[in-house]
Amino acid sequence: MRAALFLIVLACPPAFARATSEVPYSVAEVFSTALRFVHIDKGCKIVDQDAGAAFVTFECSDDGKLKRGSVEIWKSSGGAHLQVTLGDDPHYMEMRWAELIERKLKEERGTPPPAVRPRPETPDAGT
Repeated sequence: MRAALFLIVLACPPAFARATSEVPYSVAEVFSTALRFVHIDKGCKIVDQDAGAAFVTFECSDDGKLKRGSVEIWKSSGGAHLQVTLGDDPHYMEMRWAELIERKLKEERGTPPPAVRPRPETPDAGT
């Protein structure tokens, strides 16, 4: 019984959590802010980045242990989605990084104006 349970546990792939949030800024604004946050604020080495694809992969040294992660951004109807993945850290750390990037966006870019939504056209009254 224990052997079967052990085999099942080994066969299951690890669950990788990701913190995702939506921010009311453009993809370009979120990308440049996230890049500065990772490199300057957190002191991580940028391994790869692409402004067109809006992603950053990085490595951080924490107590002599190398940790890898990524930040991905994509366009949404209300601005941009921000996704933080930290391979070796718990999910709450990913959520904290996303929160800190959002805070940095507000501090550097200010509160964005409310989104302007087009008004639905009213049908012509037969003129």
